[in-house]
Amino acid sequence: MAIFYPATREATAPAEAVVDYDRPMAQSPLKPVQHRLDHLDILRGFALFGILMVNFQWFTRPIQAIVLGAEPGLQGLDLVVDWLIAALAEGKFYPLFSLLFGAGFALMAKRAEARRLSFRGLYLRRLMILLVFGGAHLLLIWAGDILLVYALSGFVMVLLFGRTPVRRLWKWALVFIALPVLLMWLAAASIWLTQTDPELHTSIVTEFKAGEQTLRDGIDEAAAIQATGSWLDNVAQRLDDARFVLGNFAFWVPPILGYFLLGRWLIATDRLLRPEQHQLFFRRWRSRGLVLGLPLAAAGAWVLHGANASIPTLTVAAGLTLTTTGSMLLALAYLSMVVLGSERLRFLAPAGQMALTNYLCQSLAWTWVFYGHGLGLWDQIGRAWQPAVVALFFAAQVWLSHFWLKRFQFGPAEWLWRSLTYGERQPMRR
Repeated sequence: MAIFYPATREATAPAEAVVDYDRPMAQSPLKPVQHRLDHLDILRGFALFGILMVNFQWFTRPIQAIVLGAEPGLQGLDLVVDWLIAALAEGKFYPLFSLLFGAGFALMAKRAEARRLSFRGLYLRRLMILLVFGGAHLLLIWAGDILLVYALSGFVMVLLFGRTPVRRLWKWALVFIALPVLLMWLAAASIWLTQTDPELHTSIVTEFKAGEQTLRDGIDEAAAIQATGSWLDNVAQRLDDARFVLGNFAFWVPPILGYFLLGRWLIATDRLLRPEQHQLFFRRWRSRGLVLGLPLAAAGAWVLHGANASIPTLTVAAGLTLTTTGSMLLALAYLSMVVLGSERLRFLAPAGQMALTNYLCQSLAWTWVFYGHGLGLWDQIGRAWQPAVVALFFAAQVWLSHFWLKRFQFGPAEWLWRSLTYGERQPMRR
C-alpha cells in the first residue's frame, strides 16, 4: 500500500515543438519550419540539463525507491551533494518542461485557429504517437519514463480543458498542482485520527509497514536484476516497474496537468510569446521565486530527507507541502532567469530544439553504462562525482546538437514524431 511522492521524480519529456504552425497559409503543412521562438528552445535546453542532473541517480537506483527519499548510507560530500540536488533541482525542472508543453499547445491552437486549420484531431494524433514512444521507452530502455504521463495528461487537457477561458487557466493550474498535497494531508490526517481507536490504528500501521517491507524487497530484487541481468531480464523487471508507475498516476497527472495549464496561460497572456514586453513580470518572479522558493525547497528537502513517503504521516504531508510550494516558486524563478538572460544562454537552443532526441539518448547511454547488459558499472559513480559527470555529458550533447542541426532540420526523434503526426515523410536535410 504505497502513495507515490512525485516531487523527487524528474524524468520528463520534452515539450511539444512550438513552431509547427508558424508558417504562411500558402505553405504546405509539410514545409520545414522557418522560424522558432529561440527563448523557448533555450528554456528547454536548460531544463534538459536539470532533468539529467536529477535523473542520474535513478539510473543506478530502482525507480520504486523514489518514495524512500535519499539513498541510505550517504556521508560527507556525497550527502551534501545529494541534499543540494534535492533542494535546488528535484521537482523544479519537470515543471519547466510541463510549462513548455502547455505553451506549445497554446501556440499551435492559436496559429491553427488564426489560419482556420483543423487542430484538435492532429494534436490528439500527436499525443497518441507520444504515448507509443513512452511505452517503448519505459519497457525497452528505462522505467523512469514520463512520456506516458505527458501523453495521458495531454489527453485530459484537450478533452476537458481545451476551451477553458484564459482567466481561469492559472486558477485551475493551482488546484491541480496542489491536489497531491491535499490527498497526502487527507490520508495522513485520516490515519492520525484513528489513534482514538487503538486497534484500528495498529491494524492500519501494520498494513503500511508490511507494504513497506514488500516495497524494500522489490527494490533489492530490481537492483540485482538491473546490475547483473540481461536485457530481457530488465524488460521483464520494467513490466513490474510499469505497474508501480501506472498505479500512482493520481499523484503524477494532476501537477503536470496544472503546469500544462499554467504554460498555456503564459502564452495566452503574451508573457512567453513576447517576453521583451513583460520584463517587469519576469524580474518580479525571479525575485519572488528565489526569496520564497529557496528556503521552502531547502526546508522540504530537510524534512523529507530519508523519509518514507509511501506511509502518509503528518510529517510527510508537511514536507510535501514545503517541497511542492518551493518547487513551483523556484521553477518560476528559473524560468524568469533564463528568459531574462536568454541572449547569454543562446548556446543551449540547439539542445532544446532536439530535446526529445537528447532525452532518449540520456536513457540509452546511461542504462548501457550502468546496467548488466551494458558495461555493468552499477553504483560505480559516487553521488559527489555525479554533477561533474552530468555536466561533461550534457556539454557533449550541446556540441552534438549544434553539429547535427547545421546539417539537418530536426533531431532524429523529432523528425520521426513529426513524420508520423502528418502521415508523410518530412524533409530532413537543410
